[in-house]
Amino acid sequence: MTPPHPAADNDVSSPSALSTPRRDFWVLLGLIIGAYAVNLWIPRDLWVQDEARYGEVLREMLQSGSWEGWLVPHLNGFTYPDKPPVYFWVVAAVGAVVGQGEWVFRLVSFFATAFCVWGVYITARRLDGRDTAFWSSAFFSTIFLSLLVGQIARMDMLLCASAIFAWYYLLGFRQSGTSDKLAGLWAMIALGVAIKGPIALLFSLAPAAVWMYGSSRWQGLRSLKPLLGMAGLVAMVGIWISAAVMSGNDAYLQNIWNKQLVGRAVSSWSHAEPFYFYMMLAPLLFMPWTALVVKGGIWLNKARPDHWQSVLAFSLVPLLGISLVSGKLFIYMQPLIPAVCITAGLAVSRLPRDRLPIWVSLPPVVFLFMLGIVLLWGPGKYLPQTTAHHPVALPLTITGVLIITLAVTGMLLMWQQRDRWLNGWLGASVVLSWLLFGFATYHANPLFSARDFGAAIANQARDKPVGLVNTTRGILNFYAGRIMQELQKNEARQWWMKHPEALFIIKTGDLRKVFKTSQPADCRYHQTFTVELKQYHVYQHCRRQPK
Repeated sequence: MTPPHPAADNDVSSPSALSTPRRDFWVLLGLIIGAYAVNLWIPRDLWVQDEARYGEVLREMLQSGSWEGWLVPHLNGFTYPDKPPVYFWVVAAVGAVVGQGEWVFRLVSFFATAFCVWGVYITARRLDGRDTAFWSSAFFSTIFLSLLVGQIARMDMLLCASAIFAWYYLLGFRQSGTSDKLAGLWAMIALGVAIKGPIALLFSLAPAAVWMYGSSRWQGLRSLKPLLGMAGLVAMVGIWISAAVMSGNDAYLQNIWNKQLVGRAVSSWSHAEPFYFYMMLAPLLFMPWTALVVKGGIWLNKARPDHWQSVLAFSLVPLLGISLVSGKLFIYMQPLIPAVCITAGLAVSRLPRDRLPIWVSLPPVVFLFMLGIVLLWGPGKYLPQTTAHHPVALPLTITGVLIITLAVTGMLLMWQQRDRWLNGWLGASVVLSWLLFGFATYHANPLFSARDFGAAIANQARDKPVGLVNTTRGILNFYAGRIMQELQKNEARQWWMKHPEALFIIKTGDLRKVFKTSQPADCRYHQTFTVELKQYHVYQHCRRQPK
């Protein structure tokens, strides 16, 4: 086996040739803490939709009192086939040490991001030396998509960590041919599947197979021992499937296949987008390093060093795969961001040392101006003009002004030398994170949190049933701390007539469809809550209208 690319730690032509691993460690640690710890220090609830739903899955898991409850996730009392249980196990394990709650979800995302930065560093160093390793991991810490995904309650950053370490072990195996590196590769592939299901194979096994075939044809593929590896993967999944069947959850497994695998891939009921969806968003999500990604990609295609197929495989193969899947969400791109950032890192030493070309230095400035204008325009466009929302609109407007100010500062960087431009935008990305995930997020929390709504449900309903009309499953349960009866619009009125003591929750848009009027008559209890700009009415003790 030949190494993918000779190490270049002593390359004096690189801009960070005087750097040391210790210096890299402290700078990267500062970037991680500066950009992501703000989300740990400033309190924030679990937001509707996904975050509150994941919180409820974990709450029901913790309260299940049986091993079946930990084996098969549940949401509002129903089996939850959307995700495997491993992510919730990880959050529960960390919560057992630091305390369960909203904060532990963000803590898991924080540590997952740190693992990704480390993985990018050691992988890029194995590919192209320390200088590329430093810049690639610095770019990963500050690229816009990572700033988003690393500060929310989702499993995508954990999946990203499994993907980058799979790549790292693959490079080690290609260099040494040792069985421990091959075992590490398959372990990371299995971990990715355990975190998010078979979709994880698009970010690990698929690019590994494409690269090995492209470089060594069938001999390269056979060296991965795919039959043995897949047998181990199937055995791991088979143990979980067997346990689920034994616990009487075979219908749950059928739902996973029909709804999650086949359904999402062919004709998704959720987030269905066209093929070009990710290509359209990529220039924004890769900011402020989009131009460097393009520059690195051009250099890879022209120079074609030993590692060029590896980088392209771990970026383009996943991109093609998720583009072919019907259900799309921009967050799904996160596991291919390591390859994107390594591509940008490869471009750094190929840039001129003096003033950068305008096509490199201008895009991040334009991006910040656009983001600031959206925050200035958005509150007036979408927030209801009521006194209750003015406290939210003003901080968002202030954030927009500050981001535009940051864009003006970015304009000044356009006339600086390469290293000052790079360091300036690293710092600007950290400041952007403070503005978005510190100041703006803290003040926007009432718009997206169901805490007050859930507390009102818990206090008013007590031991009475709660009927919830035409609402996404699980988004209100976490803060209400209870299971609710899910009702379709065509059955809501009949259920309401049969349960006079129940708490009845319905959105404004569904009132006339259910009651043929703006609200039920003569209700002793009626409160209104707004979450995600949707208005919900809560009724109890209403005089029943004749049919």
